Amino acid sequence: WTLGFFKERYGDVKCPVDTSGKKELMSLAAYIDQFEQYKDAAASDPIPYLRTWYFADDVPELVDDFTPPPLFHTSDAFRKLPEDLQPPFQWLFFGPAGTQSKLHVDIWETDAWLGMLEGEKTFTLYHPAQRKYLERELNEWTDLMAPPNMELYPEQHKAMPAQTLLRAGEIIYIPRKWPHHAVAQSASISLTLNFAPIVSKSNILAHLMPYVKNRGRCQMLLGRRLRAGDNLMQLCIHGGTIKYRDLQDVLGSKKEDEEDEEDEEDEEERAGEVGGGEEEKA
Repeated sequence: WTLGFFKERYGDVKCPVDTSGKKELMSLAAYIDQFEQYKDAAASDPIPYLRTWYFADDVPELVDDFTPPPLFHTSDAFRKLPEDLQPPFQWLFFGPAGTQSKLHVDIWETDAWLGMLEGEKTFTLYHPAQRKYLERELNEWTDLMAPPNMELYPEQHKAMPAQTLLRAGEIIYIPRKWPHHAVAQSASISLTLNFAPIVSKSNILAHLMPYVKNRGRCQMLLGRRLRAGDNLMQLCIHGGTIKYRDLQDVLGSKKEDEEDEEDEEDEEERAGEVGGGEEEKA
């Protein structure tokens, strides 16, 4: 799994590349070809980043191309679920030097491991007890790539980081609830999987149970498996309770719109046939 491999094998696959929060679909080959032009970019320059790519949606065969480390997944509560209800918490990250994942805590406060496939990244992690020095409001974090903002984060200097350089072929374990930041030191690819070890099951259940119910309802009414990138999947992961009635209303409206469009097309076809007949008679 190198940049060359992905460019050659999957270069035509369209991926959601993020630039300062704005996503644009771009072929993987075209994106990789841009890496060189960002090599000397300033820290403040926006650099396109293919982050949290749900690769299983677009190239599902890749899922069988690697084996997650058993050390992390032996007691993984997610793996106990039916396959079509397991949270889609596996992503690939591609980017040139300078691309970063800003300071954050992982989804549902899960544990995670990240494998460096190509390139190098610097990781900065903080113990959960130091979160109060780095977070102003829920998920509003200080910017580690900018000078400290003493007005918004007056106690940031009290936070003591742990830092490491992750190289190709190495794996880092990120414990639940640990704020962390990553920045690529060179063109890179990394693979991340989040998991729920048995010791954190009680904390995860508060997120997992509504997710399973919502996803099950969505899939039952849609008659198909949800893709990781579907808007409904994101609602299942991040939203509250999705009721049958709400889904039926949405899907019913969509079906009515489709039927109206089909009726309009049929009317246009019939009108065309009538008009054609009159011209022939004339």
